[in-house]
This record gives sequence, structure tokens and C-alpha cells, in this order.
Amino acid sequence: MKHLGLTRSRHRPDHALITPDTFVRTRLMEWGDAGIVLHVSPVIGTGARFVQFTAELKAGSRVQPPPAGTQRFVFVLEGSVSVTVNGETRELGEYDYVYLPAETPHTLDSAAPARLSVFEKPFQEAGAELPTVHWGNERQTAGTPFEGDDHLIARRLLPDELAFDFMVSTMSFAPGASLPYTEVHYMEHGLLMLEGEGLYKLGEEYYQTVAGDVIWMGAHCPQWYAALGREWSKYLLYKDMNRHPLS
Repeated sequence: MKHLGLTRSRHRPDHALITPDTFVRTRLMEWGDAGIVLHVSPVIGTGARFVQFTAELKAGSRVQPPPAGTQRFVFVLEGSVSVTVNGETRELGEYDYVYLPAETPHTLDSAAPARLSVFEKPFQEAGAELPTVHWGNERQTAGTPFEGDDHLIARRLLPDELAFDFMVSTMSFAPGASLPYTEVHYMEHGLLMLEGEGLYKLGEEYYQTVAGDVIWMGAHCPQWYAALGREWSKYLLYKDMNRHPLS
């Protein structure tokens, strides 16, 4: 049967839904022989201020730091990766993560195939205080009810400190739970559906979302989410913060 070009992927000026059936792989110099699926970059829509991609490492892959002035957040989706920074090496497994400030020498090595979710952003300095390397595991991070709703749990993966110019968190929804209102704000988002399924409103459109989908939300794009199905759903979420919009 012919494919007929059908897909759930959609691209609009202020948002995009990017589904796995449309992923195309490329390579990046710093990532060696790893397959890279670049989801979000400055050429999307009205122009993103960050990069989001999935890195598919092979056995024996070695990864170098990003371009000068760029910070990196790495979240392990499958497999494991060894991260060496400041003379210390740690083995990161599923749902482990590390934040690496700009100008921090480091390497990532994979002994076996691994899949990573990565966010990179030019660092916006705003004072003497600078962010430091931060390690963690999403499943071991304490969650808090969002807006008092214990069926909607938020987990911050980076410290709530002004030195950081972006935040990465996860949002977990019980079946039938939803955001309490439609959000409209100047921050932009990069999102990866980790588990479950749901319904995302972006602008005036509604999209079915399932694990593996990627969403970009530009500044001031109306956004709302509700969980569907019988299981909890969870997504990984990036947003810029703590910096004046004119800086």
C-alpha cells in the first residue's frame, strides 16, 4: 500500500508537532559518528533561541563540547553514557541527566548504543554568579503538585537559581488530568513526550500526542495539555527564564 504522505506532524509559525515517522538523521561535528535528529533550531517558525535534538550514539562514540559560549543539557533516554568533566567520570543510565555550563571541557563516551535527548543554548551572562555542573536522575527528583493539583506533578531538574538562564523539568499527568488553564507567555518551549499520551492545544489547534513526539512552542503561543488513556503521561520540558527579554 502506498504511504500517501500522511503524518501527524504539523508546522506553524508559532509552534510545531514533530512525530517520529518524519525524523531525518544527520551528523554534527562535535558528536562524531552519532546519528542526530535535529528537532528545534533557529530556523524553525519565528526562530528558536535554543537547539533541541535526539542523539543516537553507537558503541564507541565519543562526544566533544558544543561551540564556544554554548551550554548543554543531556538526558539519557536509553542505554548509558560515561560523562567526564572536571576530572570526574560518571556513568549515566536511563533518566539520568547532566547540565554542562558553557566553556566546560568534557567528553561523553558510549560503550554500547545509547539514545540521548539534548538541549543546547548560548549562555546569557547576567552578573558575577555563573551556573555550575549539575547531575541528577529524574525518577529520584522530588516532585510537587502543580497549582496544588496532586494529579499533576512537576519536577525541576535544574536548580531554581538566577545564574541559570533556562530550566528543564518534567510534567507528569494522571489519566484525565490537565493544565488548569491555557498559558500564554514570552518564554518558548521545547518538549519531548516521554511516556503515555495526551491532547495538546497549540494556538487554536488540538493535536494527539504520544511518547516520542517533539513539540516546539514559540513565544506567546497559547498552550494547554490534557492526559488521555489509562496510564500517567510525562513530558520533558525546556523553557528559557531569568533573563530580561531585551538582553
